[in-house]
Amino acid sequence: MSEKIEKAGAAGRAIITFSRGWQTLVATRSLGRRGVEVITGDEYAMTAASFSRYSFAEFRYPNPTKEPEAFLDALEKVVLEHKPEDPATPYVLMPIHKETYLIARHRERFEPHIRVPVPQIEHIRKVHNKGTLAAYAMQQGLPIPKTWIPEDMAHFESIASEVKLPAFVKLREAASGVGIRKVNTLDELKATYKEFVEHFKLREKDYPVIQQGVGGNDYCVTTLFDHGKMAASMTYRGLRAFPAERGATVMRETVEAPEMEKVAAELLGSIGWHGVAELDFRWEGTPETQPQLIEVNPRFFGGLIQSVESGWDYPWLLFQLAVQGHIDPVKEIRTDVRTETPILAFLATLQEIAENERGMAALTASWEQAKEEFRTGSKRQGIRKLFRGVRDYFDAKARFNKAKQLLDEHKDNIYDVLSRDDPFAALGVLYPLAVFLRHGKVNLELITGEGGPGDDEQ
Repeated sequence: MSEKIEKAGAAGRAIITFSRGWQTLVATRSLGRRGVEVITGDEYAMTAASFSRYSFAEFRYPNPTKEPEAFLDALEKVVLEHKPEDPATPYVLMPIHKETYLIARHRERFEPHIRVPVPQIEHIRKVHNKGTLAAYAMQQGLPIPKTWIPEDMAHFESIASEVKLPAFVKLREAASGVGIRKVNTLDELKATYKEFVEHFKLREKDYPVIQQGVGGNDYCVTTLFDHGKMAASMTYRGLRAFPAERGATVMRETVEAPEMEKVAAELLGSIGWHGVAELDFRWEGTPETQPQLIEVNPRFFGGLIQSVESGWDYPWLLFQLAVQGHIDPVKEIRTDVRTETPILAFLATLQEIAENERGMAALTASWEQAKEEFRTGSKRQGIRKLFRGVRDYFDAKARFNKAKQLLDEHKDNIYDVLSRDDPFAALGVLYPLAVFLRHGKVNLELITGEGGPGDDEQ
């Protein structure tokens, strides 16, 4: 651990957790550029925020899920060690990821020494758990896809045939594309459900939920609440996800979405929410369809860079709310911003190009089927199969142009990591690279810290 900072900056001091997260780097820069001294912590070394010029000190802590008491002890020690001598100096604890829930449960350990602008744990439990969220949303008449909430394996077996497919099997308390899988057949549903229960070693109260699949694009409504009143909100649309169909959004653009933001205000305002939250929606984008609420992330979110670059600087807004009890109105906004997460966004592009290339295999298969029909069956059926393959496949020039278009989309994007005034933070890619080299694949569970029941259940 670095030596204690002796003198707090003019704007105050903040302790931030989960420093390996790209969103944590965004928060560190946001506060640091305004003169706030930021102390960053994580259970790992070589993290993005720890390499940042705006990280004045760093510390390590035990895994908050596996060793919750040791994590709390380590964090409390850091809070006391860096507490400003002048009690008038703003001092804020700003957890970023799943450790938010554990801190919310034990906020009484920290609040005598530092401001803790996180939601109440009972509010977090109500919306973070996909089972309780679905039950509450349906009770309140809010738009949410049909959701089945099995109580045990016998209950699951009794309702499995009622599920309208395709559907998604989802862990109740996970995010970033971890613990979610699309199923298209009843056999897939049963096999996936049992696999999740066994792989994540779930207790009955943590059994996955099943949610009917809905069409459309991904939308993320980001919010800041002041004791039940929505103080700020903005929405971005997901342009690309990794892995496709079930992963976290890795390329984004800002959009106007008053209907979704109204649902967010109704849902979180009704329970007196305080702090940041992000709500995921799916929407087909037509006046005849209604946006569907998918889940709530009761903490900072992966696409934080999109909000900050568009004018909604949530880390600074939350710091203001914690210190002065109100925020300055958001005035200077941009709607022409597009951002992306390094490495993952490019992998998503390559995945999309690869999916396009798989059309070649489909065309080859249809040609072989057509030849067989011509030789032994109906020539009409042979022609149909051949043209079906041609229809589903782009010609070489079209495929090249499509690949070029996909790659060109990265050209003017803003990245979570790269910054001229903070170049060494780019070394934060060493962490996901180390994960890749160790496990031979992009392990989202390790990179994002997701998977399994939430910390608040420990």
